[in-house]
Amino acid sequence: MDSKHLITFITVARLLHFGETARTLNYSQSTISEHIHSLESYLNVKLFERIGRKVFLTDRGKIFLPFAERMVREAEAARQAFREDVVFAGSIVVGAAETLCAFWLPPLLKRYRTLYPQVQVNLKVGNCIDFPQWLQQNSIDVAFGLQDEAGQPQLRQKSLFSGKTVLVAAPQHELATGKTLSVQQLNGQTFLLPEGYCGYPVDLKHLLEKERIEANTILEFGSLESIKQCVKYELGISLLPEIVVQEELQRGELAVLPVAGLDIPIQAQMLFHRDKWMSPPLLALENVILADEGRAAEVR
Repeated sequence: MDSKHLITFITVARLLHFGETARTLNYSQSTISEHIHSLESYLNVKLFERIGRKVFLTDRGKIFLPFAERMVREAEAARQAFREDVVFAGSIVVGAAETLCAFWLPPLLKRYRTLYPQVQVNLKVGNCIDFPQWLQQNSIDVAFGLQDEAGQPQLRQKSLFSGKTVLVAAPQHELATGKTLSVQQLNGQTFLLPEGYCGYPVDLKHLLEKERIEANTILEFGSLESIKQCVKYELGISLLPEIVVQEELQRGELAVLPVAGLDIPIQAQMLFHRDKWMSPPLLALENVILADEGRAAEVR
């Protein structure tokens, strides 16, 4: 099987459009059809079917897709292995939780771009729950999230750093007395939380449910900065990573609500698909991240 034919098949499988595939790969549409026909003849199966103007993968096509992706990755890996020079160029797509984008990832990406200026880094902010699917679909190359995915065998996970969260409110909030609070005193409060279905916001929701704490309402935001501003204006209280609110706490713009038994940590994870080919730029990014964690461990 010609690797060009496999790449054509994979692209059609993703785009489900022969014309768009032709434009993407800079082929004529007839060439795309020839590639697919050649593969179908070799395998003696039908990979796609047309219904009206739409293209769909057949059941056999769905089965063949992961094999095709693996063969292309291994062929490229073999080619790279025998290159005399390694060029750090091209692009990588990074998926990351908004929490990590707010305080941890930017300086590392800056360091990476300084070391490898010819690599274009595309950042895709999303919810942790989406990252396994994005990695499976190859729409991102690596993910940085807050969810433990050790139970998913198709993923390779590396734990990075841990941190603590704090419950914060405006300094003039009725609970901001400096005294230790019970979880029950949170009853009837308005909670402002990052949107999503994983990590510390979900842990807080589970704790409130376990302790039978009824919130007045729970509002979800797509931006940590929006949450902090709303908390400052007494629109509610929020659980946030301590490092995210350090400056506001130092300036007295926010206050910590010490709640007995409220111990919800964060744990950052780096995720790759196990079948992902680690290109030189992607391997370099992994090394930059792990080197930074090594320095942080030495400081601690």
